[in-house]
Amino acid sequence: MNCIRKSFDSFYDLFRPFLFFISKNDPHRAHELFVEFSRIIHGLKLERFLLDNETNYNKRKITLSNAAGFNKNGSISPLFLKYLGFDRVVIGTVTGERWKGNSRPHILRLIESESLINWMGLPGIGASHVRRNLMKFQNSEIPITINIAPTPHKRGEDALRDLEKTVDALKIFSCVDRFELNISCPNTEADRNNYHKELKSLINAVQISMNDYQKLYIKLSPDLLEHEIDETVSVIQAMHVDGIVTTNTTTQHSYQKGGASGELLYERSFAIQKHFYERLKNTHVKIVACGGINSLTRLNERINYGAQEIQIFTPLIFNGPRLLRELRDDI
Repeated sequence: MNCIRKSFDSFYDLFRPFLFFISKNDPHRAHELFVEFSRIIHGLKLERFLLDNETNYNKRKITLSNAAGFNKNGSISPLFLKYLGFDRVVIGTVTGERWKGNSRPHILRLIESESLINWMGLPGIGASHVRRNLMKFQNSEIPITINIAPTPHKRGEDALRDLEKTVDALKIFSCVDRFELNISCPNTEADRNNYHKELKSLINAVQISMNDYQKLYIKLSPDLLEHEIDETVSVIQAMHVDGIVTTNTTTQHSYQKGGASGELLYERSFAIQKHFYERLKNTHVKIVACGGINSLTRLNERINYGAQEIQIFTPLIFNGPRLLRELRDDI
């Protein structure tokens, strides 16, 4: 079991230069190939044979999951992701309606800094189509989080109804025990400041639509100012939000547009986590750390500031699936 997984990880290391080469003009293509590969493996029922290993059964003090964007439309089998090394699957960002997003190419891959810049603009197939995908995986053996946001062109009451539509479509699955409200995407037409002003309304729209057993987390921006952090903490506590995800991508970089993830994000993301930890450490609110976590050292840094879960995406692209196995083994 371990031998086959190590061979699989080594194959990715050897294949990665070629994958980066054929997708250098459109890095999104590399991820599409990964999704297609996962579908083939699932169709042949080879997930356990190829991916399972002893570290998947290690006792651990923290939950590992993918970050939003990795399984945007719920196209990857939760079973595939379970054996890859995740304890939880995040699907999304899902919007109520289908949304094209920005034209391609909309991702810049920075190999030397192991970072991505993306200006995708929340493309997706819409809640009803994601629901159809999840119907194929009804007997999921792993808990699922749905990351959601209003369809980018929606405003005011329309945005609230759009969120309700998404929750109503996806709350029916027993494995979906959490919704993650994305109020922090830098690549849509929506103004982040408006999201903060309307935060209570957005949270309320999701909460009244969820089932009683489902939790609500909020995904935060790493570019928040101190007064915005204070305002957000106040709303989180008043609205009894269950947790936060620190953080989404950052616009604080030297490139012309887009949100940075990976190495370019880490310090800002960690700083925001520290701020929220100091304000929330004596509350019920749980912290999920996300952004540039590519080593045990960084994982432990985030744990030391309150993280009970970790989300990973960009580091997997550059380090490969061996990263999950190594983190789980060290944990």
